Amino acid sequence: MDIITPGHWLAAGLAGIVILAIIGFVYGKRRMDPWYRFDKVLQRVAREVDRNLMIPDGMGGQIQLDYLLLTGKGILVLDMRNAPGIVFGGDRMDEWAVLGPAGRYGMKNPQEALFDRLAAVRALAEGVPISGFVVFTDRSEFTRGTPSHVLTVSQLEEKFAPGAKNSDDKLHDAFLPYWRRIHSALRAAKSPPTG
Repeated sequence: MDIITPGHWLAAGLAGIVILAIIGFVYGKRRMDPWYRFDKVLQRVAREVDRNLMIPDGMGGQIQLDYLLLTGKGILVLDMRNAPGIVFGGDRMDEWAVLGPAGRYGMKNPQEALFDRLAAVRALAEGVPISGFVVFTDRSEFTRGTPSHVLTVSQLEEKFAPGAKNSDDKLHDAFLPYWRRIHSALRAAKSPPTG
């Protein structure tokens, strides 16, 4: 029969502390991930979420969507950007600049590509509110004001926070046929031609 000594208790206690430290480190690192908060916000604001879709562009080709959401306020198209630091950009600027930990770099105005994506979605689902935004993680700061089709993750949550449950359910039911129409177009685009 084994006798449990104080040394065993000490070893078990140290092992427990190490395990808790590892769990805390992994959980903390995950919470520091800029996309962790974004995923949590999506769960709150959207009834349905699709990622990385290819939809018809209306000109015989296809266009990629980062995110397509069904919300209580309609269908929402989101382009995602992770640009930690200060972002200098505006509606009429072709080139934006980011001053961040990695130095200074430029990016093409991301709203232009968003407008093409919005046009493609609107062509598939006329008659329902469709809006779109380029969403930056909360690590981005717009010191001269946020451009008209740009939100941070926190602003996305504020703007599309769900309202009253019954109202959201009725709107969801009203928007659902349009959501299904978009998905029918996706299935049709994926199916091989017959003949």
